[in-house]
Amino acid sequence: MGTCLTPEIMAVENQGEKDERIIIFMIPGNPGNDGFYTDFGRRLIRNLIAREERLGHRRVQFLFYTLSHLNHVLLPPALRCSDSHKVNERFSLGDQVQHKLDFVKEYLPRGNRVYMFGHGAGAYMLLSILPYIKDDFNLRKAVCLFPTIEKMNESPHGIRLKKVVSTLRQNDWLARTLTFWFDLMPESLKRRIISMKLTSDQNCPELVDSISELLHMHVFRNVVNLCNDELDKIGTLDETLLFHKNLIYFYYGVNDGWCPIQQGEQMNERLTRGHVVLDKDSVEHSFVFRDAATMAEKVLQFIV
Repeated sequence: MGTCLTPEIMAVENQGEKDERIIIFMIPGNPGNDGFYTDFGRRLIRNLIAREERLGHRRVQFLFYTLSHLNHVLLPPALRCSDSHKVNERFSLGDQVQHKLDFVKEYLPRGNRVYMFGHGAGAYMLLSILPYIKDDFNLRKAVCLFPTIEKMNESPHGIRLKKVVSTLRQNDWLARTLTFWFDLMPESLKRRIISMKLTSDQNCPELVDSISELLHMHVFRNVVNLCNDELDKIGTLDETLLFHKNLIYFYYGVNDGWCPIQQGEQMNERLTRGHVVLDKDSVEHSFVFRDAATMAEKVLQFIV
């Protein structure tokens, strides 16, 4: 499923005028539920509009798109019975990359200015589809946030989790068993338990719903499957991912267990000055939980 945010505070498009809306497209990490990014996207758009007003510019419209990974969310009832959507299917990293490419080509406006973001494994997906879209869209920047694009199985989190996800991937019955009882729990009880664990700043409905979906059997199986595939396939840096260096920007965390800061320092030597930003505020890799407001401020520098 996908999300497109157009807050009510935005100006309504005038009919007959040239469409100059600025498109912001976010590819999620893993887990890849679009709901994780709703609060971040909402804050980002408000910050962009506030910046335009401070600068005295005419009011510009911003659209924030994000797209869930295949089977990383619960399918609507109508799609669960569809032959083209198999609720119990597990999708690979390659499947998820193709899914993003297909979505962009079919749904993203081609004449508007577009800023694309990829978070975590979403950065790998973004760089993978970049050669196939850069000439067809008015793409200004491809920004990789906390990018897991190399040596995932050598990262601190990768070392700790690779045996676990490999075991769950090879023994699918175990992943099904772990989540079976959670599926039987009433949704209201799940949300209540999750809300108790979140702070007031974190407790937005979309985030609660996304966490609740995470442990549904087929969603959990796909999260595990994608993580296992990432650890297997994202190894030594594929230099072809950096072919379009003029468009690519990176943001690295200082304490990131998936992409250590040393990778950011090495990337800084590869790219032009200003294309690599090293975080100084200890923002977490999974920034959508605690640091959505902070990152909604920090990414403003990439959208001009």
